[in-house]
Amino acid sequence: MSQHGLRMRLHPLLFALVLSACAAQGPVSRPTFFTSHAAAVTSPTPSEDYGTAHPFLLLDSAPDGQWLLACQAREDTNGDGRIETVFGYHGNIVGDALRPYLFLEPGEGIRIDEVLAVAPTGRFLVLVRDTTLWLLDMETREEKVLASQVMSDTTSPHPPSRASFSRDGLRLLYLRPEAGRSVAVVRDLLQGTERVLDAGRGLLGQALLDPSGQWAVFDVVEDTNSDGKESWPQADTTLASATCRGPVISSSHFGWEGDTPVRRYRRLEGGPLLQGDDILQPMGEGLLRRAPDRSLFFEHADGRRETWVPSSCNGTLVFADTAREQVVVACETQPDRGPLELHGARVHHPLGWQTYLPFSDNSLRLSGSDGRLLSLWVVSEAASSNEADIVIDLERRTVRVVPLGQVVAFLGAHALLQESVDPDGGCRCAQSGQRLWFWNVETGSPPNVLSESTDSGLFQAGDTVLVMGKRIDLRTGKVLGDASGGALALDIRGRVLRPGPTAVKEPGSSAQSGPVRWEPALKAHESQRTQKEQE
Repeated sequence: MSQHGLRMRLHPLLFALVLSACAAQGPVSRPTFFTSHAAAVTSPTPSEDYGTAHPFLLLDSAPDGQWLLACQAREDTNGDGRIETVFGYHGNIVGDALRPYLFLEPGEGIRIDEVLAVAPTGRFLVLVRDTTLWLLDMETREEKVLASQVMSDTTSPHPPSRASFSRDGLRLLYLRPEAGRSVAVVRDLLQGTERVLDAGRGLLGQALLDPSGQWAVFDVVEDTNSDGKESWPQADTTLASATCRGPVISSSHFGWEGDTPVRRYRRLEGGPLLQGDDILQPMGEGLLRRAPDRSLFFEHADGRRETWVPSSCNGTLVFADTAREQVVVACETQPDRGPLELHGARVHHPLGWQTYLPFSDNSLRLSGSDGRLLSLWVVSEAASSNEADIVIDLERRTVRVVPLGQVVAFLGAHALLQESVDPDGGCRCAQSGQRLWFWNVETGSPPNVLSESTDSGLFQAGDTVLVMGKRIDLRTGKVLGDASGGALALDIRGRVLRPGPTAVKEPGSSAQSGPVRWEPALKAHESQRTQKEQE
């Protein structure tokens, strides 16, 4: 084909790309992230591999597997003549530096600086690349510049939240630099409209959107240490930087340096800027607050107040159930232990168990993704030495003791329990392993065994989980198939992310090596047939 003919064939594609860039980004003349998709589709033998043959650390993946976020070491940054990464005890990287990449399709990915937020639905991403703050829509494949000249925070072990989504993924709150300061901007993701929210005086260091999408939460600092400047607090810790941090085995924390932030609240639909230690947290359209007499009350948007927890309880908030407008509290009526109670506008229900005081988040074991079930480590009121894991059904307001093992996943009224098993105790595993049970918390019937395995790891995608080498439907307890062997992630299509066939781990490296690829998990009947053939 002549060069003139080739130019004629490419012209419509180039024209479409320019139009797409103008529509999505205004002044930006060409797309930045979605340009390689067309080339990948037209490739005669497209690769299924994500990443290169170097150390690979997965950060996140889309529920449908459409994108990956990962860190890789691709350069000999320490000059020792090889590319190798070793994880330290505090999540630190020994060897060559890991850098973050975004993968929108198989290939080498796109080098980025920092990921700020991922929508719960997986549709939207907020990230920084080349000092530009971007919003990516994975459904429409549109990209939007939110701000320019954004400084990345790639060294902090506890970076402040600079972008967050509502639970439904339809609202975004982010920080944008203006005149050397940060301002909070709320964006309607479907309409594409934005407005700035006033956070009051001081240096705005962190902004969070309440999961309901109805409240903005601001953390602001003024010069509280009287050093003549406003400084966002920095942690004195052995914990490694959050960017491309490896697995953390241990870390120590020695306090904070800088000014002390105050927390402020603003309702997105209008109203005053609120501040005070009496505010516990937003709950839907209202606020949960503490009165001077130590009672807890719910304040509606119109100012009406309902006392939920009486002052006689002197309650410490354990869990707020926004959907059912109720709270679990520990009543501080004794020096070292407090009874657990469930309260709301028309709910005042003792749960029959106690928790150690002061209450620690370590006692809160697990909350279901749909908010119905809650697992706590408690002490019996009848026998103070009797400790147990319990599950609270917030919908039925009942309590059941976990019959064995520990809860690893919840959905609806169902729970997965994982029990450590000794081979001499009856497990058919070749070595000490785990036994997996499916338990209906609502009926309280004895749990059913689903698997016995030495595999580890837990991954969830939609209503399914991958645990101990089994892909399980949490709503029915049905085993959908096997998926053992170095799984890194699961998607809602039933695929498992694993190292590709060419991935070879370097002898001195503790990081998994790339590339990786999505592979279908074995169906249940196929895995059963394979097991019978082996027997």
